[in-house]
Amino acid sequence: LPTTARTINPARTQPTPTATQIPAEPAPQMTVPANGVTILAQDTFQRPDQALWGSSSDNRVWGGDANTNPAFSIVNHAGQVANAQGALQATLNVPNADAELLVSGSVNRFDANGDANLGCVLRWRDPQNWYKVLINGSVLQLLKDVNGKISVLNAQPFQAVGGTTYSIRFRVLGSNLFAKAWPSAQPEPSKWSIMMIDTQLVSGVSGLRVLLAHGTVISVTAFMETSVPTSM
Repeated sequence: LPTTARTINPARTQPTPTATQIPAEPAPQMTVPANGVTILAQDTFQRPDQALWGSSSDNRVWGGDANTNPAFSIVNHAGQVANAQGALQATLNVPNADAELLVSGSVNRFDANGDANLGCVLRWRDPQNWYKVLINGSVLQLLKDVNGKISVLNAQPFQAVGGTTYSIRFRVLGSNLFAKAWPSAQPEPSKWSIMMIDTQLVSGVSGLRVLLAHGTVISVTAFMETSVPTSM
């Protein structure tokens, strides 16, 4: 496994555009957790349209930017992020060292420069310390941010099309990180696309971290955090 990581620059900040909200796709069916797996946090976004994200379907208040930044709203039974640029995050306060995320969502269009992405985070401590898995139209990428220094731990080719719903599964167990992504309408791949070892971040909470370019609209239709399966 690689022992060094490539440093990249954080997202650049630009003036806020005026973006038109678009309807989200119907929510895909979530994968039922395996026996022995505990659901730690979940949001199906099945609530009326509203400003901000409010509380999840299991009555947890969304943190990060989700209940303070007007870019966040509920539209057509999806958690939408629009009318903004740069990095934004939504977190649920369930501290765990080891956990697994399953997230489904879409991006209306991916920026050719990779300046728009859909991603989820584990061991998130604050906006400058987290592990993140993302899709940006061309790659599935695993990042870490330690004290504001963002590094690429691994990246694999992954072609994603704007307006299509994709699922991302992200697992952290001890020093082991695993990730994969696939179109939500297709069966989940049996193998992980990314498997890495990293020891810098040891605990935190889960959530979403997205990157928006001019005119980006992101719709999240399902979010579920579980304990890690006992058999893998």
